[in-house]
Amino acid sequence: MKQKAASETRARDDLPEGSLPFASVADIPRFPFETFDQLQAAVAIRSFNIGVDALAAAEWADRFNKELNRFVVSALSLSLVAAAVAAVVAAFVTAEYWLLAAAPIQAGAFYISHPASPMRKWVTVGGAISIAVFLDLLLNGLPIAAALVAFAGLTFAAVRAAGYVANSAFRKALLSDESLFLAAYAGGACTIRNNQTKRVYSV
Repeated sequence: MKQKAASETRARDDLPEGSLPFASVADIPRFPFETFDQLQAAVAIRSFNIGVDALAAAEWADRFNKELNRFVVSALSLSLVAAAVAAVVAAFVTAEYWLLAAAPIQAGAFYISHPASPMRKWVTVGGAISIAVFLDLLLNGLPIAAALVAFAGLTFAAVRAAGYVANSAFRKALLSDESLFLAAYAGGACTIRNNQTKRVYSV
């Protein structure tokens, strides 16, 4: 709890003095709540939710995330490195040199899966399709091709998992600190959505 409070304090301290355009949520034009408590209550009962910008969440998480979340993200990153090394070793041990393509395939999958990539929204479709492609190749006696598809799928899954951890942590931080929420909302780093009317509120 103390670590969480310290992280939120550091996040607030990084904001330039007087940089917040709103003193409270009541000052936000056309905002559906008069107090931050009302927003918290609405999110708690799931009538509203907070959407976050993936890149902003990743940047925040790099600086202020909890140690456990940092460990999870680091473990996911290390799993990708380990997979790439294993592919290189396997290529030379088995003389299946097509496995050397695993590393560049991982790099490409990482790039298009990253929150900053303009293609990230399409990657979800590609990730789902890769499962069917992997099974088809495997069942048709093409294990090397299937393995290469699996490397792409693993990278996609790891990047998305890391993004989920960052997004969740950022969303929780926004809901626990009004000043942080105001700064993020004003900067376009988050929105709120009415789950009943589907209306999205943003600057």
